[in-house]
Amino acid sequence: MISLIPYLVAELHALGVPKPKTWGGFWDIFGERLVDLLNVQEGERVFDIGTGGGSVLYPLTRRVGSSGQVIGVELCDHCAKATNAEIQRCKISNAEVYFMDARQAEFEDGSFDCITAGFIGWDDYFDFQKLEYKKPDDLMEAIRRLVKPNGRFGLSTWLKQEDLDWMYDFLTSHSIESKRNYTIESEEGWNIILSEHGFRTIRALKESVTYSYKSVDFWWKEMMDYDWVVNGENGKVISDSLKQEAYNAIQRCLTKEGEVPFRRDALIVTSILQD
Repeated sequence: MISLIPYLVAELHALGVPKPKTWGGFWDIFGERLVDLLNVQEGERVFDIGTGGGSVLYPLTRRVGSSGQVIGVELCDHCAKATNAEIQRCKISNAEVYFMDARQAEFEDGSFDCITAGFIGWDDYFDFQKLEYKKPDDLMEAIRRLVKPNGRFGLSTWLKQEDLDWMYDFLTSHSIESKRNYTIESEEGWNIILSEHGFRTIRALKESVTYSYKSVDFWWKEMMDYDWVVNGENGKVISDSLKQEAYNAIQRCLTKEGEVPFRRDALIVTSILQD
């Protein structure tokens, strides 16, 4: 079935209703997809963990409607304030974002019909290579407490980020000890995590999006926002000459319009808490 949501949103914008500013690109695509797969309904109360720029939160607000509510939590104070400012600017009345750790969220047990978590990462708790826990999972315990019996939990996580892989390979080929800047999580690992916490009807779907940086300069700026160097700082280790080498090497990847395209693969997992 074709969703009418994008058409309704476009119609609202044409009527002068402001469109919320998000981080854009693949964030919005994966955010909409997560909300689609969770089948969020009008009137539901939803808890969004790691709201960031709102790419999951805003589709949620449209789905739950004026009779529903979306509460986002974010560990970055700047992100929480920026997204709340957008909520106010766009006159969205059914959402609010708190600067809060979800593990300490002071809501009653079973407060939410649905809980979402977009790309927040579970590698602090779980080793997806060994398929075993590193330490007790207090975040999943909080999710289990907050969602209603037979409520839903859905998440998105990375399988591959070609742009980050490219930069990692480039830097390591120049003998710079680098971080990958993301952890690959697996369907098998998530089946273990969710099953151990009482979730059932676990479904996983792999999605791919090709995202293009509008120019080489824009691509480089985005890449330098990541902390690459293991024992040092980007600006002190990545020299101008190395930057020029990267510029030269990336040329073979460019489109005819001069954009830099990369694929990002995500795993989207949905589940239902056993009553």
